[in-house]
Amino acid sequence: MSFPGSYLAIFAASAIALGVNAQEPSRAPGAWSRIETDQGTGCALGAPYSFFYREGSDADRLLIYFQGGGACWEWVSCSGTFDPSVEADEPNAFRGIFNRDEPRNPMRAFATVFVPYCTGDVHVGDASVRYGGDSSRPIAHRGFRNVSAVLEWVAARGLRPRTVVVAGTSAGAYGALFYMRPIARLFPTARVVLLGDSGVPLLSRNSDVFKTWGAEAVMTALWQDANVPRTLLEAYRQAAAIGPRARLAQITSDRDGVQSGFYLISGSPEWRKATYSLLAEVKASVPAFRTFIVAGGDHGLLPVDTFYAFQSGKVLLHEWVARLIAGDPVDDVRCDTCVQ
Repeated sequence: MSFPGSYLAIFAASAIALGVNAQEPSRAPGAWSRIETDQGTGCALGAPYSFFYREGSDADRLLIYFQGGGACWEWVSCSGTFDPSVEADEPNAFRGIFNRDEPRNPMRAFATVFVPYCTGDVHVGDASVRYGGDSSRPIAHRGFRNVSAVLEWVAARGLRPRTVVVAGTSAGAYGALFYMRPIARLFPTARVVLLGDSGVPLLSRNSDVFKTWGAEAVMTALWQDANVPRTLLEAYRQAAAIGPRARLAQITSDRDGVQSGFYLISGSPEWRKATYSLLAEVKASVPAFRTFIVAGGDHGLLPVDTFYAFQSGKVLLHEWVARLIAGDPVDDVRCDTCVQ
């Protein structure tokens, strides 16, 4: 697959190479519309890909949410640690920031694009790999093609929000981070808020895994620069390059059981140390970067009803997120027991 210099050019190519099944979404604010994509897109084991859209009550605000759900980079991790399909009602089980009946929800009025995850490649792969030898079934890492089709559809709708929240949980947190800059190009006058959830170090061998997924060329296309390292720190620098209209934040638990488990499988038991080191490096490089760390081992803080109960010190997470989105000043928040 070739990679044009402009991401908007990628969308134009995607309209031909990938295609989107054009259907007018329901206008009912509470209803999800499923949009099917065509050739070139798909899930890891051949299932078709689709995404979801829900109208909001405030046309000035848009949420683009990247779903999480594991990662696949060798035989063990590809054996049942991620979901290789998109269900017809995929978003319906999600609560937290998706619950429009909750008056405390800072995103209840937002139009929402829900980007499902079924490729095991944190939304940036572009390769087909046989992890069990020549006789094994290939894994289709098509995350980039799938997201390209989603964003091509978004671009074609001509939305003009004043505030765009780019969020994601787990593997989706990396998708949100990596696509932050291209999404900001779609909305050149909007304030853009990155809200990563449970998306600190996941793998201890990022560069090797990116090569396996075919993601190095993808990152060149997303960032329009082949001469920068493919690291999480660089991803934050690229997102910050949007300028003062961007706000960057990461929320996580102090002892996330899922992420620490993946980090261990990928070769290191030092997830917590790596997490605090990354957050400190990002803060030093991007002073406006903010974090909220809660005690415990929870994985995924945004799409669950306990989003409204998470608290560090006297600060409630949902109130902190509301201020972040509104553009109000927020400080870094860390639980009292969260000592590096």
